[in-house]
Amino acid sequence: MSKYLIYLSLAAILALGLSPAAYPQGFDPDEALTQPVRTVEDPELITFSTDVQLVSVPVVVQGKKGQYVNGLEKNDFLLFDNDAQQNILEFDVSFQPISMVICVQSSDRLAVDMLDQVKKTAYLFTQQVLGEFGEAAVIGFDSRVKIISEFSSDTKVINKALNSIRTGASGIRVSDAVYEGIRMLRRKPENHKRVIVVIAEGQDNGSSIGLGETLRTAQLSGIQIYPIYLSTLKSRLKQPPMPKGSPYPPGIDPIGAAPGSVSTPTTQQQSSYVITPNVLPLVVDLVIGVKNLIFDDALAVLAVGTGGDQYKPITSEGLQESITNIGEDLHSQYLLTYAPNNLNSSGIFHEIRVQVPYDGATVRARPGYFFGPRPVADGDPAP
Repeated sequence: MSKYLIYLSLAAILALGLSPAAYPQGFDPDEALTQPVRTVEDPELITFSTDVQLVSVPVVVQGKKGQYVNGLEKNDFLLFDNDAQQNILEFDVSFQPISMVICVQSSDRLAVDMLDQVKKTAYLFTQQVLGEFGEAAVIGFDSRVKIISEFSSDTKVINKALNSIRTGASGIRVSDAVYEGIRMLRRKPENHKRVIVVIAEGQDNGSSIGLGETLRTAQLSGIQIYPIYLSTLKSRLKQPPMPKGSPYPPGIDPIGAAPGSVSTPTTQQQSSYVITPNVLPLVVDLVIGVKNLIFDDALAVLAVGTGGDQYKPITSEGLQESITNIGEDLHSQYLLTYAPNNLNSSGIFHEIRVQVPYDGATVRARPGYFFGPRPVADGDPAP
C-alpha cells in the first residue's frame, strides 16, 4: 500500500452558482462527444499539504416543515470544533459554479430498466442542479471504473455519456468510483462547489481503495456526496415495500423518523431507513482506520460523513424528483469557513457542530474531519 501522510488542506466549498451560456475558450462540444472512455485500474492515494489550515463547512438550515431557511447572517451561527467554539472567518451565501461528478453503477445486478431511467436525466442535471455556470463529468462502474466523459456544461455531452453506459460485470466498486471522482474534482478551481452524485446500490464490492480512505479524502477535499439508490427501483415497482434490516453494525441503532418530520441527517427523505447521529461513531471509526467494519450500506456512510443527503426513489418520477431535490439542497446552503484553534499533530477526529438560535430549526453539516497522519491498517508498515 502506498505510504503518504494526509494532512488538513484548504477545503474550498463555496455556495453554488450558474454557468456561461457560451462554451469556455478552447472547448469543442463535438470533440467532447467523441472522447474515448478511460478505464481506471488501481488509483494511487491522494496526498495533502499543510500550506493552509482552513476548514469550510456547507450548512443547510431547515424549518419545522422541512422548508429551507434563507436569509440568515453570520451572527446567526455558532460553530464548534471538538466542543471548542470557533471564529467564523468567512460567511458566504453567494452562488458559485458547481463541479459535479455523476457516478453510475452499471453492473448486471441491476435491471436494464433502471439504467434506462438514469439515461434520461441529463437535462435535469444541467437545468435543475448545475445551472448556467455548472459542469459535470460522468463515471460508470461495475467491476471496473470507467471515466465516460470529462467535465462539460453541455447537456448533449452529458446525455451522450449517460446513454453510452452499458450493463457490465457484477462488481460494485463504489469506493473506487467515488475516489476517482474526488481525484477529478480536486483539479477544479477552489471557488467551485465540488459534489459527487452516486446512482447505485448501497453496498460496495471489490474496491481497492478502502471506504475509510475515500471518506477521509472527501472530507479533507471539501466534497459532498449525494447518493440516489437504484436498488429500490426494481423491487418497489414490482412489489409492496418489505421491512429491511439495519445496515449498521451492532451498537449502532438508527431511530425511525416521526411522520411529518424534517429531512435532515436524522430524517432522510425517500429512505426505508434513516441516518441518525448514532452513525457518527461509524464515520469516526472508518476515518481513523478501524478495521473489520462490516455493513451493507457504503453510500449512507459517505452521505452523512460528507454532509450530503440521500434519496431512495420509488418510481422513475421519484428519480427525477431526487435530482431536483439535490439541486435545491445545494442552492440553499450557507458556507462557513474557519481556522481551527485546537489542531495538533497526534491524528484525531475533529467533530464539527453548528447551531442556530431558532426554535424548531434543524441544521445539517458534515460531522467532522480527520487531521494528522494517515491511519495505517493492521499489518501495514508505518508511513
